[in-house]
Amino acid sequence: MKQKLLVVAFALVTAISCNKQDEAMSVEDVVETQNVEQITAKKEELKAEEEQLIADIKKLEAELEKLNPQSNYSLVTAVSPLDTLFNHYIKVQGSVKTKDDTQIFPEMSGQMTRLYVREGQYIKRGALIATVDDGGLKQQIAQQQVQLDLAKTTFERQKRLWEQNIGSEMQYLEAKNRVEALEKGIASMQQQLRKVNVYAPFSGSVEEVITKQGQVVTPGATPIIRLVGLGSMYVEAEVPENFLPSIQRGTKVLVTLDAIDTEYATTVKRINNTINPASRSFTIETGVPNNPLIKPNLIANLRLNDYSNENAILVPQETVNENSLGEEFVFVVDSVNNENIATVKEVVVETGESTEGGWIEIISGLDADKRVIAEGAKTLADGEEVEVLPYENEIDPKLD
Repeated sequence: MKQKLLVVAFALVTAISCNKQDEAMSVEDVVETQNVEQITAKKEELKAEEEQLIADIKKLEAELEKLNPQSNYSLVTAVSPLDTLFNHYIKVQGSVKTKDDTQIFPEMSGQMTRLYVREGQYIKRGALIATVDDGGLKQQIAQQQVQLDLAKTTFERQKRLWEQNIGSEMQYLEAKNRVEALEKGIASMQQQLRKVNVYAPFSGSVEEVITKQGQVVTPGATPIIRLVGLGSMYVEAEVPENFLPSIQRGTKVLVTLDAIDTEYATTVKRINNTINPASRSFTIETGVPNNPLIKPNLIANLRLNDYSNENAILVPQETVNENSLGEEFVFVVDSVNNENIATVKEVVVETGESTEGGWIEIISGLDADKRVIAEGAKTLADGEEVEVLPYENEIDPKLD
């Protein structure tokens, strides 16, 4: 009898030990057994545990809601609008130009006998640049001068005779006409002789010597030098045609020359009367300050002040949303209690221009003394109660 009891007890201990061993087996251990029954049993066991955990979590959440009702509110941040002067700018790129950048040509053909300037030299307006061979023009003038002196002597004699009623009127008139013809001829040759000298039409630097001394030059075909003047520089830029109504002469401009780390304020000096059909843009010109570092063809970045509002209301762009009707709106904080619990109100607004710093202009619909919901506004509903937290996302409006 005792032997049977020992056998039964041993069997029970063994069974209990096996069950505990199965419960202690991990998912990986069960998978390695490749036993369908064990895998299925483990799955059912885990599902039962999952259902129990979900039920326990719900009980805890329900109890927390009773003990801490404030946790039911959505967490949001609110920010006060800016009531300030707002300047909006258009960004375009241009370059420094000069009106005095030209090639200098001779006025008469011939060999260039003398060049008086060198590259890089600064010369003043009227300075002698070069001399072209006159081709014997001085000698011709000298010969004509001899004939003129003789013609004048003859004319004086004929004049005295004519005054004494001696000689014919025809002889007197012929002598007079010859003097006048020679004088005009000499004057014409002297004018032509002045063209042998090439002068600077404006003050500037000799950027390039194109023709060497001794070469034959021709008017309009053989440039002698390239002269660049820095006294009449300007910035030229192309502006898209849709900004034509907001850009006029006198429009304020901020110009940045990154290459020389320079920024200055100026105005639009000139606007072209035509639109470029290829780029659909129009050309503007602005002034350039007196700075020796500023050179032609330097790249310039322009900010054109196309719009200003002295009493603009600005809010962060993230606060503005759009409803199903396509209307833009913001949520405003209607009232806040001592525990920072507030009711939000949906307000339809009309927006205007935006700033570089992430703010946008509110043209209508919002009072400057109302705080707007910034973070957390996407999931709110009109009239919902929320908990308002401090707004820490500082945004630089960049109004200038």
